Amino acid sequence: MQPELKVRKILGKTYLNENRLTDALDVFSRILADYPDDLETLHILGNFYLASGDGKTAKSIYLHAQKLDPENMIIQHQISLAEEAVNDVEFEEPVPTDLPAVARLLQRLTGKTQAIHEKDIMRAALLLEKIINSDSPAELVSKHLDEIDELLPALIELNIRQANADGRSDLAESLRSLQLNIDYQLVAKDDGASLADANRSFPNPQFNGSILMLLPDLEKKSNRMALLKTTLEANGCRLTEKGEYVAGRDAKPDVVITSNPHTNPMLLESLSALSAEGIPIIVDLDTDFEKQPVSHHDYNIKGLGNQARSNAYNSAISMARMVVVRSDVHAASLKALTANVFVIPDGWSQKNKLWSKSSNSRKTINIGWAGTSGQLEDLLLIRRFIVRIVREFPDTRIVIIGNPQAYRLFENLPENRRLYLPEVAHEEFPYLLSQLDILLVPLRTISYNISLPDTILMEVGAKGIPWIASPISSFRHWHAGGVIPESLDEWHPNLRHLIMDDEFRRTLGEAGKHAARSREMNHLGRLWLEIISQAANASKINSSFVEPEK
Repeated sequence: MQPELKVRKILGKTYLNENRLTDALDVFSRILADYPDDLETLHILGNFYLASGDGKTAKSIYLHAQKLDPENMIIQHQISLAEEAVNDVEFEEPVPTDLPAVARLLQRLTGKTQAIHEKDIMRAALLLEKIINSDSPAELVSKHLDEIDELLPALIELNIRQANADGRSDLAESLRSLQLNIDYQLVAKDDGASLADANRSFPNPQFNGSILMLLPDLEKKSNRMALLKTTLEANGCRLTEKGEYVAGRDAKPDVVITSNPHTNPMLLESLSALSAEGIPIIVDLDTDFEKQPVSHHDYNIKGLGNQARSNAYNSAISMARMVVVRSDVHAASLKALTANVFVIPDGWSQKNKLWSKSSNSRKTINIGWAGTSGQLEDLLLIRRFIVRIVREFPDTRIVIIGNPQAYRLFENLPENRRLYLPEVAHEEFPYLLSQLDILLVPLRTISYNISLPDTILMEVGAKGIPWIASPISSFRHWHAGGVIPESLDEWHPNLRHLIMDDEFRRTLGEAGKHAARSREMNHLGRLWLEIISQAANASKINSSFVEPEK
């Protein structure tokens, strides 16, 4: 992404986070005018139009985005929402980034319009005539400044009508744009104009039913499920955690969420019982298990090389009403197994104060890597660049998180130039990240790596830490807060740049922090609630269908 575009997006997202609707709309509409194929901006502007009730324009924008990324399930979902909002009497904005279109959009979002009444036009005409025929027009203007300010839209409307009467359509159009711009700026001054106005069209999703979280190991719950449980309960959901379900003994839930159920094949009996009772099942998969290499540290407990796990994996997906994954690439690979695949990325919770805790000052620039034994080959790709940098810059140090084997790769460096941090509970992971100034995420171009989510970039973004990472799809989509080398040879100069330029590191860190705000669990909770509500509603529709008697 071009640096200029990245900065503009950061600014727009900052305005969104600060509830400055007018400023955010201005930034993103101008970005799209300059970059009509920018996927993220298309999505954001489409959401603006959808929030305003303009389903036709929103759908048009989403369809353009879908052409750029046909497999994006979130965009497909937005198209469905836009279709539901289409009103036959509304018209589609031909150029949704033009000033008139944006002004109309802003007026709909804020509920404010600068209606021009005929009596105001008459007042403007009389005032204009007085000024023209006055012996001291400047003095008269000075006396009527407040009235002129009040009647400015009417004065422009008067001139538009005159221009049309004189056959000057070009002048009329220019004046119309001026009039709309004034209207736009008047709305912008209103303190009540905020993103909250847009969100009123999208009330927080609610789910009043009961949810059963069916987990393969209650003692080793994943961080993803732990955060989801807390978030759903904070939204008023009635939720129960269990390791099994017995029909007739346990209360029937309205929706079931299960995570990686194949890792405990015994869960299939519970899922079968729930499926037989017509309970909608949402299967959440942490990773693309079909592509997980044998060398992966979790393969022996989660991999599909075991026949029982492989059978359980396919059976669970076949019973699922919906499957939720963490990356678009993973979702695309599941299309052959199920049509209802949704992408909900990982998030973080501001309730964990370690995310917001500032790092202690230090004299070294810590270059970090976090990974497992199965990722040693990935680290080896750039090991020579790291060693070179540490030797080149005496204030640098390599920090290895959670992998003693990886730490041993740097034994030829002095002890004070390398640091090992053991793995901790995920709740304490933000503390480990706070020991870093730069994170490196090298990945080989293998199918499993290509399917990985952007979780690690989101997490360092939440901590405001810049990164350098390999060009996989999810990293490109995230893009905020770091640098993506297009070849191995670019790793060294990019790392060198980050080491030498404190301001560059700070700017990237701030960009990542702004982007990570959208992944706070309060925001992701909305996506989960929408998915849960869809599953439950589909179940009600199916159960209400009665087959006619033969």
